[in-house]
Amino acid sequence: MTKNPYTPALAYQLLEIPIQLIQHLALERYPEAPQTHRFGDNKRQYLLFWPKANPQTPRKSVVIFYHGGAWITGAPALLPTLATFFLQAGFPVIKPAYRLSPRFAYPDMRADLNSAMVEILPLLDQHGLGDHQLLLGGMSAGANLAAHLTFDVEALAALGLSQDRISGFLSIGGPLDLTKMPHFKPVHWFAGGKHGSDSFQMANPIRHLSGQEKIPALFMHGTADRIVPIESAAAFAAQYAGPSTWIEMPKRTHIGSVGFLADHSQYAEDLLQWLSDK
Repeated sequence: MTKNPYTPALAYQLLEIPIQLIQHLALERYPEAPQTHRFGDNKRQYLLFWPKANPQTPRKSVVIFYHGGAWITGAPALLPTLATFFLQAGFPVIKPAYRLSPRFAYPDMRADLNSAMVEILPLLDQHGLGDHQLLLGGMSAGANLAAHLTFDVEALAALGLSQDRISGFLSIGGPLDLTKMPHFKPVHWFAGGKHGSDSFQMANPIRHLSGQEKIPALFMHGTADRIVPIESAAAFAAQYAGPSTWIEMPKRTHIGSVGFLADHSQYAEDLLQWLSDK
């Protein structure tokens, strides 16, 4: 990838993000307000929890979804349409926050994934959801973190979990192979080093793929994405040995890849179809 990717198309897509987020914030939300639970002393160590989903469509899984923001910004509340989508589809929803770079890097965020899960498991028991499976996913940077959580088998075992508890993995615009990412500073801040460094390799979720994957995975990505090139997700999907679905979104930009939450396009139906057995 080029070391100087600041093209007009990229600049436009960066400017598009706050505009689109404001539009999502203005749309109708699910009537239940979320609970807030902390899993550490840092202000970023908290999660939002919607335990009561649409009772007319009961599901077997709880959605745990990580927000995007290039690992340097963002918050669980920024895409209320996403929580509304899953709640209306019958899934209880959890959206954890995590500490951000450049002050914090991948090892700190990896620790936050674990700490959040330590809080989540008893929380599910308390709300009668202890028998539910976990559907893990994220948008953009959050998809990268969700991939680490889903496919790092040893880290799951340390939490008392196995991949049998995970019903699916969802990536929307995810940077899943960092070697295919441009040389953006936020990528290097997150990884704690430049392309090719040991810390960069540790932050790359594709390293967890073993060829033994069994978890159903869904990859959604816009072809016009100039922030996370589609090749970053495609490389991961091509190496993924488990059951997978690839949804390519022609002409969709980075933030446009979640536009289906607002415009109710065919991509919303595609996602609901993939969720139908979960």
